[in-house]
Amino acid sequence: MIPDEIRKTWSAFKFYSVLLILFICTAYFAFTYGNTHFESQNAKISTLEHTIENLSLDNQRLNKQLNILGVELEVQRLAVKKSQLTLEQGLAKEAKLKEEIKFYQRVMAPELEQDGFVIEAFEVKKSISERAYWFELVLMQQNKIKNVVKGSIDVTIIGSEDGEPKQYNLSDLVTKESSKLSYSFKYFQTIQGELILPKNFSAEKVLVKTQVFQFKRKRGELEKTFDWNIEKAQSSTE
Repeated sequence: MIPDEIRKTWSAFKFYSVLLILFICTAYFAFTYGNTHFESQNAKISTLEHTIENLSLDNQRLNKQLNILGVELEVQRLAVKKSQLTLEQGLAKEAKLKEEIKFYQRVMAPELEQDGFVIEAFEVKKSISERAYWFELVLMQQNKIKNVVKGSIDVTIIGSEDGEPKQYNLSDLVTKESSKLSYSFKYFQTIQGELILPKNFSAEKVLVKTQVFQFKRKRGELEKTFDWNIEKAQSSTE
C-alpha cells in the first residue's frame, strides 16, 4: 500500500507518470537484454552448426580413409594367403618329387640302398563314397641281380571301434574291383583297390605281412607297420 503522505505530496498524474516511465524503462531494458541474449544464442548455435558440419566432413574423410585402408589390408591378406598357399604347394610338390626320385633311385640304382625285398609304402586317399578309401601298396625288390619274386599279402587295419581296440583284415574290407592281394614282379609292383571301413571304426595303423617266394622256394617273411594317413587331394590349380 502507498502511504498517505506520498498521495498527498504527489498528485495522481505525477504518480502514474512515474510508474509509466518505470514500466517503459523496465520493458526497454528487458527487450534489450532479450535481444542481446537472442543474438548471443544465435551466434552460439551458428558456431555449433559450423562445428558439427566440420566434424561431419572430418568423419566422412576418416571413413573414406578407413575404407581405403580396409581394402588395402584385405588385398594384402589375400596376397599373403596366396603366397602361403603357393609356398605350401611348392613344398608339397618338392617333397613328392624327392620321394619319387628316391623311389626310382632305389629301383634303378639298388647299390645305393640295402639289398632285399621291401614293402615300400601304403598310401590311402579318401573316396567319394562314405567310409570308402582308395589304397595303394607299393612293393619293391632291391637286389642287384633281380629275379621274379612271388607271394601273397596279408594286410591288417588296426584301430578302435566304439572306444574298444579293433582290427580288420583288408581282404574282408575291399570291394570286388580291387586288385588281388598277391604279387609277382621283378622290380616293383603296386597293389591298388578300394576298401570300406565298418561304421564307427577309426583306423590308426596298417600292418602288412608277406611270405616271399623265389624259384618256388620260400625266401623269407617280412612285415611292416604304417600309420593310417589320409593323403590330401590336390587342388585343380596343382
